[in-house]
Amino acid sequence: MVYRKNPPGFEVLRQLATARLSGHPGELAAAALDLQQVRHLLEELEIHQIELELQNEHLNTARAQLEQALNQSSELYDFAPVGNVLINVDGNITKLNLAAAQLLASERAQLVGSRLAIYVAAAQRAQFNTILAHARDEQETQAAEFALQIDGLEPLPVQVKVVWIGPKVGWLIALVDVSESRHMEEQLRASEERLTLALKAVGDAVWDWQVNSGEVLISEGYAQLIGTSTAVLSMQCSDLMDYVLSDDREQLLLQMQDCIVGKRDSYRIEHRLQSSNGSVKWVLARGAVVLRSAVGTALRVVGTLVDISQRKQIEADLVTAAQFQRAIFDSISAQIAVLDQDGMVLYTNAAWRSYMSKLGFEESVGQNYLKVLSHFFAVDSPTVAVVAAGMAAITAGEAASFHAPEPICCVCGRWWFTVKVTSVQDPSHRMVVTHEDVSVLKRAELASQTLANVDNLTDAMSRQHFMSLADQELVRSRRYQLPLVVLMLDLDHFKNVNDNYGHPTGDVVLKRFVQTVKGVLRESDLIGRIGGEEFAVLLPNTTQEGGCALANRIIDAVRANPVVFEKQTVAYTVSIGASYLTQQSSFGEMLAESDAALYRAKKGGRDRLEVCWNDAAPRPDDSTRTLSD
Repeated sequence: MVYRKNPPGFEVLRQLATARLSGHPGELAAAALDLQQVRHLLEELEIHQIELELQNEHLNTARAQLEQALNQSSELYDFAPVGNVLINVDGNITKLNLAAAQLLASERAQLVGSRLAIYVAAAQRAQFNTILAHARDEQETQAAEFALQIDGLEPLPVQVKVVWIGPKVGWLIALVDVSESRHMEEQLRASEERLTLALKAVGDAVWDWQVNSGEVLISEGYAQLIGTSTAVLSMQCSDLMDYVLSDDREQLLLQMQDCIVGKRDSYRIEHRLQSSNGSVKWVLARGAVVLRSAVGTALRVVGTLVDISQRKQIEADLVTAAQFQRAIFDSISAQIAVLDQDGMVLYTNAAWRSYMSKLGFEESVGQNYLKVLSHFFAVDSPTVAVVAAGMAAITAGEAASFHAPEPICCVCGRWWFTVKVTSVQDPSHRMVVTHEDVSVLKRAELASQTLANVDNLTDAMSRQHFMSLADQELVRSRRYQLPLVVLMLDLDHFKNVNDNYGHPTGDVVLKRFVQTVKGVLRESDLIGRIGGEEFAVLLPNTTQEGGCALANRIIDAVRANPVVFEKQTVAYTVSIGASYLTQQSSFGEMLAESDAALYRAKKGGRDRLEVCWNDAAPRPDDSTRTLSD
């Protein structure tokens, strides 16, 4: 399109005016004008000239703005995302933009003059021509969807809008590519079909709730879950809530209300449904808000229901089985604790808890078993280390079980128990610890040992036990070259005590005698009853001089502590024979030497000490000795 331009200046305008004036001869009759009129005429001409200049400037500005608008319009037309095509009354393309040329897959110059209908799929051309005719005859915009068929290319679906302009121009046709939207619709349709098939396969119930209207669209699976069909089931949310068991309804409504007001976007809850035939089913209900209003209120909520009745029944059966197993677990008299692979106590039975309570402690669950063993059961460190090694062997797979070699004793000395650790052989690598309380048996065993090792009348050691310990002490003294002294003690005229005061009094004298001797002895010294009123005392790591001094203290203590029994005072004395370690081959030989010395003490007047001097040791002379051979 060509636009006429205004004259650029005064000279060009004057030339045009002169040429136009020469074409009108005689039209201007000059009249005689005076000077004042001439001046006025010249002033008017100058004003007119200025007005013309201003008009020319305004026209130039308007022309520039118009050209800019035309250029912008052309750019918008060419680069618009919608294809625009003008076709004349013969159906030929007279003008099109770049988007239309791209849809038709050709250059604009090649497309101008061709018929638009040839680019429409052959099966749809008659319909296309009909739309053109309707737009022309009815003077209304026509819309339809067609496929553009270009040789060698896949059909391209486009939305077409047709407007009749007039017989001189023809039709204006807008083309919009809808292939992407059709592809997305196809994907959505396929996805919906897959979802429908999947839901049918698993039998889940699906619902879609329009919150404002209260209307609910439900799947056939939902209706089947309730025991009816969609044809007879109400489509209102309030009616569907009637099928929820009353005890569960409030919690479900609270969660749904939180979703509606925007406190949460979804919910998940297990509740019970009562079907139309009265049976009760457990369901897993899940819902999510998919649409909200501008203020955040839910407008649409969708969700599913899954029948979990079988799972709930299995869980109930498992609870019952667990309760039964727990009852059995607690009925076992042995103390049992289950540990994890790190030795932490997971749970215990009633016997274990009772035993802990007896020790004055609370439940040990959550504690490390070795710490429990050390702190609560007060077991010494070496024993705990043995148990720890056994547990480590089980954890490493080197052993299936561990037994403590001997019953373990609390530090308090009142409780004894056996320890057994067994691997459970499960993926968690748990262990079971079993304690058997053997305190009664152990106390009986110790009592038996006491009966065997201790004289039940005097509380001195029995002869056998005394001799056994004495033999061990003799070996130790020789190994470490330590001195050792043995005393033989015999109560003087003890037969007279029995005859004059009776045997019960004699028994009391024997008891008090041992008590008196123990009061003089050290903790490491031993006293044993050899027979009747004869006793032996072993003094480890004691020299001959020390042994003699201790023997004299015994004599003095016995003399100073007569026995008072049943209002009778019984005074008695003791004779002592002493021997010390030199080259004797056995303890029996030392005891025989002491016995020989005792015999001399009795023969020498009783209530005295006699020492068996060894030839290797120097004898004191008579002036310094208080005791003779």
